[in-house]
Amino acid sequence: MTARLSTACPNSAALTRSLAVFLLLNGLLLNALIWIASPPPYNETTLRHSWDVLRIVGSDDSWGAMAIALDHFRSSEPPSIYREVFFDHKVKFQYPPSSLFALTAMQALAPPERVRTTDQDRYAWPTVNDIAGLLFLVLTAAATAALLERRLRQDCGYGDARTLIALRIAIVFGLALTFYPLVKAFTLGQIQVWINGLFAVALLCWATGRRVASGALLGLLCLIKPHYGLFVIWALLRKEWRFAFACIAVASAGLIAALAAFGWSNHFDYLPVLSHLAERGEAYYPNHSVNGLLNRLMAVDAPDLYRNLEWGDGSFPPFNRFVYWTATISSAAILLLALLRRARADDPNRLVDFCTMAVSCTVASPIAWEHHYGILLPVFAVVMAGALRSPARLIWLAVSYVLASNYFIATQLLASTYWNVIQSYLLFAALILLVLLHLRPPRASAMPS
Repeated sequence: MTARLSTACPNSAALTRSLAVFLLLNGLLLNALIWIASPPPYNETTLRHSWDVLRIVGSDDSWGAMAIALDHFRSSEPPSIYREVFFDHKVKFQYPPSSLFALTAMQALAPPERVRTTDQDRYAWPTVNDIAGLLFLVLTAAATAALLERRLRQDCGYGDARTLIALRIAIVFGLALTFYPLVKAFTLGQIQVWINGLFAVALLCWATGRRVASGALLGLLCLIKPHYGLFVIWALLRKEWRFAFACIAVASAGLIAALAAFGWSNHFDYLPVLSHLAERGEAYYPNHSVNGLLNRLMAVDAPDLYRNLEWGDGSFPPFNRFVYWTATISSAAILLLALLRRARADDPNRLVDFCTMAVSCTVASPIAWEHHYGILLPVFAVVMAGALRSPARLIWLAVSYVLASNYFIATQLLASTYWNVIQSYLLFAALILLVLLHLRPPRASAMPS
């Protein structure tokens, strides 16, 4: 007879001190070391983007492409968005027509000079886009803090003084401000910062048993990123009817509105866009997917076709059967493992199951930009509380977090070699987290085995 042993949770004050030290070491000291040790221009760090968040200065990555698509729709006859904007003019507007409601709403709320649609103009005051992005970033941090406190009460039995709770909330906000995918989404001017915030709240709603609210928020996400529709299949397999129906209802209502506003033809034209993206993906280094990793390996022998270090305006890597089928099979395996995952007795609310599906959807995408991994922050909060009893899990979780939260631009020096797989460090961080989500945490006490 042997015993399976696990340590007890640290006391609340010790955990709070440890989190504060981790924030200082990872968020400040490591960034300082990267800045000092790396030669220009390879010394950019997460903190540069953190500073832009504090100054409320974003960009136009999503909003510029949306503005071009929306202007074309309003001015052309017939108003074909994707055939002309995406395929003919090579503008990478890759969202469904329903996503245009976000920009339309901001344009209705503020004058043109207050809505960022280009990076060429200088704005005297923060734009509506930037303010909205900041609010969604704050929402992400607040939901993450709430998830962490809830999980600590459940898993460790903390009944804390308000001072310790307030300190941990402040630490979580510091972690959010130094979490590269989150702040990068803001400084790029990406609608992904909205997605990160809505997802964090949806996860919190799920954790607190608010299935309808959680499903409704996922339905909103489907109107921006259709692959979140996989959550409907996930929910139906688990007989989570309220979540599934709420998600379907909100997504359907948005789709009907989009059909009325933008027409059937633009929705049908979006399908070839999805097919084109799935077949080719992106070789550009911020694509942290299996597709991106494989395309960058192809770039070693054909750098002009698979551009690792250059953003191709309107261009994509050529279709490659090896890249396509390897990425497709790996994505199918990741998604099937998440969809068919059996319920666990230690996850009665399916919170870990929910996180597993969310991370799987991101990792399995052919294009998973750095900022898409902003959804990981609240997932880290969920996993951390369950990892406190296991030093090994906690170490792996810390490794995953360090890789995910920092910007290692010096890996670009490996772009011309097969060592460029190291450029996919964020993908590896997500895979480590995914493995931890799939594996059972240790039991709370010694048990015979």
